[in-house]
Amino acid sequence: MLAVLIAAELGVYLVCGLSLSSALRWGYVWGFALMVGFTLAARLGIVAASFALAQPFRGRPESTSANLPDKVRAFCVEFSCFTLLFTLLQPLERWLMRGRMIAAIDPRSPPVLMIPGIYCNAGIWWWMRRRLAKSGLRAIAINLEPLLASIEDLADQLAAHIEGVCAATGADRVILLGHSMGGLVARTYVQRSGAAARVVKVITLATPHHGSELARLAIGVGGKQLRPGNPWLASLNESESGASDVPLVSLFTWQDNFVAPQDSPMLANATNIALTGIGHLSLLFSAAAAQHLHDEICAVRNEIRA
Repeated sequence: MLAVLIAAELGVYLVCGLSLSSALRWGYVWGFALMVGFTLAARLGIVAASFALAQPFRGRPESTSANLPDKVRAFCVEFSCFTLLFTLLQPLERWLMRGRMIAAIDPRSPPVLMIPGIYCNAGIWWWMRRRLAKSGLRAIAINLEPLLASIEDLADQLAAHIEGVCAATGADRVILLGHSMGGLVARTYVQRSGAAARVVKVITLATPHHGSELARLAIGVGGKQLRPGNPWLASLNESESGASDVPLVSLFTWQDNFVAPQDSPMLANATNIALTGIGHLSLLFSAAAAQHLHDEICAVRNEIRA
């Protein structure tokens, strides 16, 4: 669905570009150039709006300490990552993510199940999956649809994926790695009776565990569930107020432009790891984030070996 929507968007830009160039008698080359310009302008506007809307909620010193050059750099990297994801990687996900299951060097290493966030597909994991694969870690990127479904419905799909992965790999348990809303899908699954028997660890990446003010602009049931103070999210957090049988690691950034306030990913019952100078989508291409994920996954592998 996401690939179709992005293709439709680019098609509109192409028609507009060709129509404008024809009206001005500039030729087809300029029409395609205008399409590229419209595409970049739209993505630039979205990223700029996200940073502007998130700015008023940077209440903690950690989220406001970056200097101007660091802020400019974070913005440029986030714009590049957003453009790459929503112009190339996600529309071409079906081809780029072929062979989503990567064989492990160590068969005792639990597979890592990669869960995309809201309005995203498995294509967001293209770089991170390749990075983890170099360490011999089994990484399996999945799609959850439809885009506007509730988090509970997506957790049902996740349950089916987990059983399928365990059957295909011979593993008893998996590690869940969720970006943004994908982390809440993982937590929802783990809360179910008996679900913990299939999950050895949950790692969330830029997940708004306490909601995001920018989600007030989101559409769909899942988008509404990301809004701060909504009953569903409050119930999820209340039910996890005590110690959990499944270790939870929350990796996030103080300069997140889609999760506001920026301390929303912090949970009392989790290992919270904060990075700085990185945007929401940039975490998916961050070497520092990849190293932390590698360490957390390898820690599980070492415990199993022991």
